[in-house]
Amino acid sequence: MNHLDAWSKFKDLSCNDLPDEVIKVANHCILDWFGCAVAGSREPIAGLLSDEFGNRSGRCTVIGSDLQVDAPTAALLNGASGHALDYDDTGLAVACHSTAPVLPAVLAVAEEIGASGKEMIAALVAGVEIQGRIHLAMGNDHYNRGWHTTATYGTFGATAAVAHLLKLDHEAYGVAMGLAASQASGVKANFGTMTKPYHAGRAAESGVNAARLAARGFTANPDAVLGNQGFIGAASNGKSPEGHLEESADEWMIMQTLFKHHAACHLTHAGIESVLRLKQKLVLGDLSSLTLTVHPAILNVCGIPEPKTGLEGKFSLRGTASLALNDIDTANPETFVDDVINSDAVQNLIEKVTIETDDSLTSMQTRVVWIDKAQNAHEEYHDTGVPATDLDEQAHKLEQKFESLCDFAKVDSAQFKQAVSELTAI
Repeated sequence: MNHLDAWSKFKDLSCNDLPDEVIKVANHCILDWFGCAVAGSREPIAGLLSDEFGNRSGRCTVIGSDLQVDAPTAALLNGASGHALDYDDTGLAVACHSTAPVLPAVLAVAEEIGASGKEMIAALVAGVEIQGRIHLAMGNDHYNRGWHTTATYGTFGATAAVAHLLKLDHEAYGVAMGLAASQASGVKANFGTMTKPYHAGRAAESGVNAARLAARGFTANPDAVLGNQGFIGAASNGKSPEGHLEESADEWMIMQTLFKHHAACHLTHAGIESVLRLKQKLVLGDLSSLTLTVHPAILNVCGIPEPKTGLEGKFSLRGTASLALNDIDTANPETFVDDVINSDAVQNLIEKVTIETDDSLTSMQTRVVWIDKAQNAHEEYHDTGVPATDLDEQAHKLEQKFESLCDFAKVDSAQFKQAVSELTAI
């Protein structure tokens, strides 16, 4: 089954085809990502990548910098900055950070060819929806094996989005996706290091290269995604992907986007929220021990037991629980630096936190039990896997987050927001 048969709906998607609520969520994704990217441009990874690749001159913008580079390099640098803080959105249905690899590729090529806001939004949605279909075809096995889906699914999403912008015909689109199949890579073993956000940048860059090479007449097997010896068969035990793809034909997966309000791995958020609720009712000095119960698969993502660096802290259930216990603001990117994670206050309370597992929980659910010094148990539970239904309220929260990220980056939030709005105006 050629993947174009299942995904042709998104290849020629127009902004006029999108329901109003899809356009709203797409704009939420865009604003949130820009805030994360301008703040992330202040992180060490941004400087290192700019030093190495900033000599690739062109006319595409690097966010938070005066550099002008070519489209693939802009996608790489902006993609890494957008994911540097691990504060960008997560796609519940697409099982990855859905905007991080796709939007930087869209922005770079759109700037190069002069695409409109409508074209950019349609391309972003098309890329996110393709990521979701890749996930459905592969199942959870791919992620469980150790692949970082933002890197792998993101490569296909970025490729589809740029192919959409370039208006590739049926044959060239297939070649682009086949070429993406030989570039999609990234493993979870690198979580807690600079390489994780580099994955998002590389996926965006690969998407630009795959689509542009296909436009030039490059060759690849258009069935290298779903076909024999293709990506899905090689990187997962995905069975009967056709059925899963058909079931999702009428879904808009972007509607299940989850936005972060803590600057750490999303799988730590349910624990943070549960601890914060307990803190409202209890006294820290009366804490004897704290137990977080999570799905066992979470330990392969954010199970770093003794975090020592800011990046490790983002992927530590024990570390983020200790931050919450200490009333250290986990919404502030400045929290996740080495000095804070290594402070006596954080390290001492980490010793009181224990992690247990329960297969009946989902990856977005956490149960927390606080044992006081009289050995009384106090319990809280939270589920961060529920998309917002009030889009106006979501927009308000994201605007507040955007302003705080601009403050962190020392950027005028009103001016920057106006620039983003003008860029994507429809």
